[in-house]
Amino acid sequence: MAVVCAALMTVGALPATAQASPPASSSGASSGHFAPYPDGDVAPQAESGDIKACSCTYRQAVDDPHPSGGDTSVHGWWLKISGTCPSTANVEVHLQAYFCGSTGCGWISVASGSGDYSAGGGSGNRANARKACANSSTVGWRGFVDVDLNGVVDPSGYTYSAIKNLSCSP
Repeated sequence: MAVVCAALMTVGALPATAQASPPASSSGASSGHFAPYPDGDVAPQAESGDIKACSCTYRQAVDDPHPSGGDTSVHGWWLKISGTCPSTANVEVHLQAYFCGSTGCGWISVASGSGDYSAGGGSGNRANARKACANSSTVGWRGFVDVDLNGVVDPSGYTYSAIKNLSCSP
């Protein structure tokens, strides 16, 4: 049973990296190719602003897509900032590749991972999504994370990683 708080809110506005609706999935990617994302090599990791749910203040975090043993990988986790937070949260992370087809270019989810994790990140406290490289063509990659506190109703929204062009095509 989830706790519903009268004062459910986000401290400040969600940053530009957060959005309420999920991005495109792999359905409909029938003809075309994965491609590098224009100007897709920027910052090392993304963290949301403070998010408040009941008496818990926390943040969502996601690292940049990176090579990992013949795969492209991304991790998502949560950070307790203050207050009384549950011992775990469900962390869902998605890995997306930039795909160009006959109707244009856009992001396609190619892998995801989720689980219940304690706050803090680090090995064992983060969700992972990974996709094997089919070849070494340069493709644009990004990840996004959604954290849902266990037993507490919290605001919706995603936090996106930086976009990285990697020599790995899904």
